[in-house]
Amino acid sequence: MAADPIPMYLGGDFTTAAPGHRFSLYLPAVRPDAKLGALKKVVELNDSDRSTLRAMIARQARLAAELEESDQLQTFSAISTAPFVTGLGNEHPLENGFSFLSPYGLPYLPGSGVKGVLRGAAQELIAGVFGDAQGWTPEALQALFGVEDGEGDPCRGLLSFWDVIPEIKTGMKIEIMTPHQSGYYQNGESPHDNGSPNPILFLSVPPGSAFAFHVQANRTRMARFAPALLENNRWRALMHVAFMHAFDWLGFGAKTAVGYGAMRFDEAAGERREQDRKNRAEQERKRQAQAERERKLAVLSPLERKIEEIMAAKHVEQPDESALFNAIREGRFELTEREEAAHILKARMQSAKLWKESTSAKKPEKDKDYQRTLEVMKWLES
Repeated sequence: MAADPIPMYLGGDFTTAAPGHRFSLYLPAVRPDAKLGALKKVVELNDSDRSTLRAMIARQARLAAELEESDQLQTFSAISTAPFVTGLGNEHPLENGFSFLSPYGLPYLPGSGVKGVLRGAAQELIAGVFGDAQGWTPEALQALFGVEDGEGDPCRGLLSFWDVIPEIKTGMKIEIMTPHQSGYYQNGESPHDNGSPNPILFLSVPPGSAFAFHVQANRTRMARFAPALLENNRWRALMHVAFMHAFDWLGFGAKTAVGYGAMRFDEAAGERREQDRKNRAEQERKRQAQAERERKLAVLSPLERKIEEIMAAKHVEQPDESALFNAIREGRFELTEREEAAHILKARMQSAKLWKESTSAKKPEKDKDYQRTLEVMKWLES
C-alpha cells in the first residue's frame, strides 16, 4: 500500500484543519474504491471554520457598506436552490478538484467566474434570446466588461467583481456522477445499454447556502469613458437586469447545464441590508451631532456648559425656560452660580414673553408665569 504523502511530524489528526487544507494538503493516499471515505473527512466544517467564514463575510459586508454609501458598489444576495460546484478542473488526486480560498481553505466562487456569467447574461440579452434587451447595448457591454483579445483593442472594463464567499449552514456535500458510456465517449465503441457505471465523486456546497455578489464600479473612469452609464445610475439598472437573468436562466459555477449552481434572488436580504444602511446613517448622524455638541461645550464657561447639558437632557417637548427653572429650583447649581443662572433664565423668559412681574388674574396663585417670575426675582435678590 502506498504511503501517505504527508510528513510524519504533522501527525495524523487534521480534524481542526480547514476543509480546503484537508482536501488539498492533508489528504491521505487512498485506493480507488476508498475515495468516498476520504471525501467524508473533508466535508465537515468545524467551529473554527464557521467562525472564519462568518468573519470573512462580515469583513466583505463592512467594506461593501462603505462603498455603497458613495455609490461605488452594488450588492445582490441569493440563496442556492441546487448544489453549487466550482473548480472541478483544478488538479487533484481524486480527479475532480474544488476552489478553496487560500490561505483560509474555505469554499469560494472567484470574481472572474461571476464576471463570466454576467457577461454571458448581457450577451444573451443583447442578442434578443429572451426578447427585450432591457437596456443592454454592445457599447454598454464593452464599457462595463471590457474588450477581450480577438474582439478589438483589449481594454479593461469599468466593473470589478469580488470573490463570493458562500455562507454554509452545516458543511459541504458529496455529489456522485455515474456515466455509463465511457467506452463510447473515450474508446470509440458503439453505444449500448449494458455499460458499467463509473461513479465519479466531487464536492459541492449544499442548497440553501447564502451568496452575496458585490460589483464595484470605477466611477472616475466611468465619468471619463462612459458618462451615460452614470446618468440615473444606468449601470446599476443594467447589472440588476443581468443578475436577474443569470439567477433565472444561467446559474453560477460549474455544471450549470445539468442544474448545478441554480439560485434565487434573496429580496429579503436586500431589505435587511437597506435597513442596516439606514441604521448606520442614523448612528453616524448622532455621532456627528454629539461631536458638534462636545465641540461647542469645550469653549463654554462651566455655567454655560451646565446649562447646555440640562437642555440636552430635557424632554424634547419641554420648553427651555421650564427646564432651566426646574434645575435652579432643584439645586443643581451652586450658590455662586445660581444668581447668574437666574439672570440667564430671566432673559430667556423675557424673550419668550413669559416674564410677568404683575398679574390681573383673579387667582394670582394659578398664574404659572407670574408665580415663576416672582420666584426668579427672589433668586436674584438673594
